[in-house]
Amino acid sequence: MTLSANNASDRARQIFSLTERLGERLAFETRALEAHRPQDIHAGIEETRQLSNLYRMETARLKADPTLLSGLNDTTKSQLRTATESFMEIAKRHSIAVEAARTVTEGILHTIATDISERKSQGASYGPGARQVYKAPTSLNMTHRA
Repeated sequence: MTLSANNASDRARQIFSLTERLGERLAFETRALEAHRPQDIHAGIEETRQLSNLYRMETARLKADPTLLSGLNDTTKSQLRTATESFMEIAKRHSIAVEAARTVTEGILHTIATDISERKSQGASYGPGARQVYKAPTSLNMTHRA
């Protein structure tokens, strides 16, 4: 899926709209993650994925062929540049929120897996030299190692 533009001005308008919509989606997701409500982003995740893929493809296309936007007036160029800069700030904040959520989630899962492993550890022997055999964390489904 790519943009279908008639000319540079039409392409700029479509890219501007795409950038704004994707920025709105990422800003919403960022607010949800910062409010510790990741479940709120579930319904729109597919739209965000599609918009992100389209944005990535179009920016790569423009990088490969800058003439696709040649002939734009200064006002349109400035609006597109401003929208892109704003989007990049939103994307940076989104990235930080996603990384924080990932780190917390991985920490929780690691703690649970370690606790399960420690509960399952067995004594190797009896007597003065007895020791606990520590097993590495196992997966939470209990059938595979983590």
